[in-house]
Amino acid sequence: MRTQLTQAVVVVLFSCVVLLGGCGSDPLDRVIVEGTVELDGAPLANGDVTFVPQDPSVQADNLRVVDGVFKGPVIPGAKRVEIRGYEEVVADLPANSPEAGTSFKRQVLPAKFNSQSELNETIPSSGPLSYTVSSS
Repeated sequence: MRTQLTQAVVVVLFSCVVLLGGCGSDPLDRVIVEGTVELDGAPLANGDVTFVPQDPSVQADNLRVVDGVFKGPVIPGAKRVEIRGYEEVVADLPANSPEAGTSFKRQVLPAKFNSQSELNETIPSSGPLSYTVSSS
């Protein structure tokens, strides 16, 4: 009886190790990309960098920019780079309005850096990425 219990415990432990070992792999083979975004000579406070694949069947990867820095997983390949910057704006509404004090994000970068971007990158890159954008 004790031998069967020991064997059962060994089988369960082995199964857990096998199952957990497969959890760390990424089926899309993403690589970690990191870099900086500078807006008008200063770190972009709040925004996104989106890596849009040339192949429309592959999903885009979006990384948050905080204080000019971004880092995260991206699917390898040729990408168009879209950069968006945001500022928090409080809605100018009467104090008795239910939405008074509501804030939203307003895009501060021109379309040439996002929807009309001509920036290109091949992932993985040879090192940290760096982008300089302007609000005009």
